[in-house]
Amino acid sequence: MAFEVPFCNTFPLYDPKYRNLFVSINGSLLVESDDPRQNVPGSYQTVSVASNLAKIATADTVMKFGSIGYKDITARYGELVNNIVSALKKRGFTVVGASIDPVTPDDSSMKRIQKQDEVEKMTSDPAAMAARMRAAQEEAMRTQAAQPFSQPAAQPSFAAAPVSVPAQTPAPAPVAASVPAPAPAPAAPAQPQLMKFCIRCGTLASGTKFCTNCGSSLIRKS
Repeated sequence: MAFEVPFCNTFPLYDPKYRNLFVSINGSLLVESDDPRQNVPGSYQTVSVASNLAKIATADTVMKFGSIGYKDITARYGELVNNIVSALKKRGFTVVGASIDPVTPDDSSMKRIQKQDEVEKMTSDPAAMAARMRAAQEEAMRTQAAQPFSQPAAQPSFAAAPVSVPAQTPAPAPVAASVPAPAPAPAAPAQPQLMKFCIRCGTLASGTKFCTNCGSSLIRKS
């Protein structure tokens, strides 16, 4: 005897156009069990087992599709149903009928999809973009006109009080610092006059103050 198995699976999907989404696949299967103990219409355990198998097969199949748009999954429902049938058959369930709803993004994903579609429509249609800008400007003007006009508050006036400027005292003239005159440099001592020959031994002087032969003084006495 066949019994109905509803299932619903929500999982992440990378859509090439809308990027990361969360989508749901809902469906209903008409199933028979090869095991008489599980072929019980309305049995929670039997329906739960078959439903979980269908959910797992659904996610695995979509993952095998790879990068695919959520709208394109519906066109491949044949592969999806075949994989569900195969997964249940391994556990002793025979699918005799299947009904699967179109793929549905969750609320957050749907809002992002609608916003992106609206932006793309505006950028591809200059007339629609201009109309939207005019509508926004008119709305802003109506909002501004509806606001009450308020005069700016009067500012208190203050009489200008006379300002007394103190007399400026002339600055004292700078006093030049006295610099002591430099002391005169000491006179260099006079160089002694030397004799050309030693008066004692007659040796030719070599420019020294004493004879290199006998040691006598070569300084000329005045």
